[in-house]
Amino acid sequence: MSGKRIAIAIDGPSGAGKSTTAKIVARKLKILYVDTGALYRTVGLYVRDQGVDMHDAEAVRNLLPQIRISVKYENGAQATYLNGENPGEKIREPDISMYASAVSAIPQVRAFLLETQKEIARHNSVVMDGRDIGTVILPDADLKVFLSAPDEVRAGRRCEELRAKGIQTSVEEVLADMRKRDADDSSRDVAPLKPADDAVLLDNSGMSADETADEIIRLMFWRYKKKRKFNFSYRIIRALLRGPVYLFNNIHVRGREYEPTADQGPYILACNHIFWCDPLILDAVTRWQEAHYMAKKELLAIPVFGRFLRSLGVFPIDRSGKDVDAIKRAILMVNTGTALGIFPQGHRNPGVDPRKTVIHNGVALIASRTHAPILPVGMRTKDMVHKTFRRTEVIFGKPIPWEELLEHGGREKDYNRMTEYIFSRICDLVESKDE
Repeated sequence: MSGKRIAIAIDGPSGAGKSTTAKIVARKLKILYVDTGALYRTVGLYVRDQGVDMHDAEAVRNLLPQIRISVKYENGAQATYLNGENPGEKIREPDISMYASAVSAIPQVRAFLLETQKEIARHNSVVMDGRDIGTVILPDADLKVFLSAPDEVRAGRRCEELRAKGIQTSVEEVLADMRKRDADDSSRDVAPLKPADDAVLLDNSGMSADETADEIIRLMFWRYKKKRKFNFSYRIIRALLRGPVYLFNNIHVRGREYEPTADQGPYILACNHIFWCDPLILDAVTRWQEAHYMAKKELLAIPVFGRFLRSLGVFPIDRSGKDVDAIKRAILMVNTGTALGIFPQGHRNPGVDPRKTVIHNGVALIASRTHAPILPVGMRTKDMVHKTFRRTEVIFGKPIPWEELLEHGGREKDYNRMTEYIFSRICDLVESKDE
């Protein structure tokens, strides 16, 4: 897929776990979490502190010119500022939930905050949670999920959350407030609480927050895969090239049982680099419908050849320095279900023992941002020098899960140590004996 921004909308009633789940999804996909409820709570807080009746729409509207709300991201978390000050946990107090529900029913308040939310999504890949994200804020979101759970389950969750913050309350009190807010949110004339027509309904009553987040990521993967444009040129060129590539390179594949299938999700393919056509060889032997590879930008600058490579899913990287855009693009590709091929050596090393070559840690960096498994692949030929019709072996190794890679990186997530481990596994495959 291309490096386009993605948007995930998570809606549902209070206590469904929207915020907790959205934060986990954002962390795992390395995209921005936008707490839209905090915006309405901030308005509600101001209304309460001014002593204004939350149900007096005209009085609330008259306060809007006095309110300045801004959003900042501090230490990876959203901080909502009210007139230049961070109200912190005040917006999470129980009575503020009722104020937030009341003011959110006022059209002028919703219009007041609508542009703020849309502006964030225009410039970032985001996960937003709220009550009308899929219906109003992000009607074109890539994935819309409506979370739900029985009232008692939601009340229990919310009560534990409040107590953890030092707010003493009872399940009965929370349940009563929750049911009243559900009724108010569902019956209001403007943007009522309801699933979008194309939303996935997900009852997470028997699921942890991590399990719910994993299910949303899985749904995102399949939804994105279905939305991905059918690349006719890629399919046709790949089909036409597969036979000649196998023939002229005399390819023999081992370890096929280790290659992840399409329904197992995205992965990072890491291989040693011998010949300029190594990406073509890997593309020919893998079973993924679409895979992408990094290549130095100079190759893709060649008029005809560059266009040919792009049609096969190759994208440029500037090796003269840290190409942040290329890394971000690679991360987004993996996070949205695309297989990514990387050569840690960075350039071809014909006739050289791979253990004696210089390697780069981009593969570990991308793995740490995506938590995708690494598929080590060893490629070898006689004297490690490619010649037409000379036997070329492609050996798939056992995938390296993120948890295993993290053990070798240590707490500091040392990318160099991670990359050394990945490449040692690749070299082991290159040196392995024929079965």
